[in-house]
Amino acid sequence: MSINAVQPMSFDLSGRHAVVIGGGSGIGKAIAEGLGQAGARLTLAGRRQDVLDQAATEFARAGIAAEIDPVDATDIAQLQAFAARMEKAAPVDILVNAQGIMTLKPAEEFTPEDFDRILGTNVKSMYFACLEFGKGMLARGQGSIVNIASLASFRGCPRNAIYCISKHGVVALTETLAAEWAPRGVRVNAIAPGFFMTDLNKDSMKDDRKARAISRTPMGRFGATSELAGAAVYLSAPAAAYVTGATIQVDGGFLASGM
Repeated sequence: MSINAVQPMSFDLSGRHAVVIGGGSGIGKAIAEGLGQAGARLTLAGRRQDVLDQAATEFARAGIAAEIDPVDATDIAQLQAFAARMEKAAPVDILVNAQGIMTLKPAEEFTPEDFDRILGTNVKSMYFACLEFGKGMLARGQGSIVNIASLASFRGCPRNAIYCISKHGVVALTETLAAEWAPRGVRVNAIAPGFFMTDLNKDSMKDDRKARAISRTPMGRFGATSELAGAAVYLSAPAAAYVTGATIQVDGGFLASGM
């Protein structure tokens, strides 16, 4: 192939519709803001109307327009109806799955209800979101899906058994769909954040655990959620046209530092 036939490198997302599930707070919100800054048309989804409203208001102040659509992604019927609404309103080019929950306690104390709740949010809802939005992307022969994985996708973590299982599953899902859908024009990738202080973990991490995390991070600090946006924009953009099945680690060098 001639180099002139290759799509020019571009991080411009103008004219592309991005749906961010979990886009009202934390990592999802930061990624949504980055996609909006890159020119994408934004739809923020999540369980809580007030959280979505607040995010949209903040974005508007920054000159970023964002529509909102309250949806519980763990309710598959709601998720299917949401995907149908989005496809009818404007074909979805980019899907970000940023929904996730965590519960910390010894492995033997987790209940079947805990297992179903955590896997239902972190894996099942992500799987079916990929399928429902993937249908339209596959029909059009193009699209990008970005799933939020974790350091727990690669390591075990005491008191976090079910979350670790779920995040290992996110990488497996990402790689499987990437291999299956690449011939049909849909790219599926993931981002594995390191230690970022969000509503999900800021209260669950005790001071001694935070100190250990920083001591094992070569950059010597926690990440700012805004530092995840660049990876999401890249994976969503024409610049990453030949990238699929990848999990980008945004962790300050944590995993690279070994034992």
